[in-house]
Amino acid sequence: MRENRIKQRLDNNEVLVGMGTFSGSRTLVEMMGIAGFDFVFIDMEHTPMFMNRELQDMIITANSVGMGTIARVKIKDDWMIRTCFEMGADGVVFPHCRCAADVEEAVRYSKFPPEGIRGSATDCRSAGYGVYPDFSFPEYVRKSNKETLVIPLAEDPEFYDNIDEILAVPGIGAVSIGPSDLALSMGILETYNMSIPEVKDRLELLFAKCKEKGIPVMSPIAPPTAEKAQELADKGCKLLICRNDVSHFGNVLKNFQKTVYQPLKEYWASKQ
Repeated sequence: MRENRIKQRLDNNEVLVGMGTFSGSRTLVEMMGIAGFDFVFIDMEHTPMFMNRELQDMIITANSVGMGTIARVKIKDDWMIRTCFEMGADGVVFPHCRCAADVEEAVRYSKFPPEGIRGSATDCRSAGYGVYPDFSFPEYVRKSNKETLVIPLAEDPEFYDNIDEILAVPGIGAVSIGPSDLALSMGILETYNMSIPEVKDRLELLFAKCKEKGIPVMSPIAPPTAEKAQELADKGCKLLICRNDVSHFGNVLKNFQKTVYQPLKEYWASKQ
């Protein structure tokens, strides 16, 4: 039976480092794995990517180079969630979870009965297409319910207002934080700034309560330094994300423009 290596490694108290993909490029996903990243965060909420063969191919590519996969869906929709898990995603991030009922819905869509209402098929990738020599449908259901990672996204003030009720929902595999949307929802126009007092206070509350309950936190490393990564790991962030392929390539382009392209243009203009 297929193993959820992210869940296994979290249970072993490891800290995992991943990178997001906004481009949907299998080449870049493969490069991440070759470089040694533990998982890829496949963002479908803010990209054109959808639950189709493109997603499954990226998951297969990631697995082929030793990475686990976490996908963020566009909305809490039962077929989107089911499809992500059937294609082999280890975890699914659910945006805008504002109350316990939102998280209960996410768990219900992610788990097979009696823990949820997820529909079943044995011919999908998560079941090994039914051709594992030792395949057992009851074991597949049991193992899936135990290992699929349901990850609510704490990006709204309401999440923190209802944090005790939310974290008490059975079936949460981890909690993801969204510092940029949290700031924006409070009228603060800054991205990936985890030091803003209104943001920091809420994040510290989440870190403390999740650590108390043994719930891993998924967080961007912001700012992207070793010191910040170590600080977050000490606070219970066991899934750390080094931004995404598009943002990194954008930084390369801006640096190239600043150090090569613009100086060349200015140099040539001075000779005319």
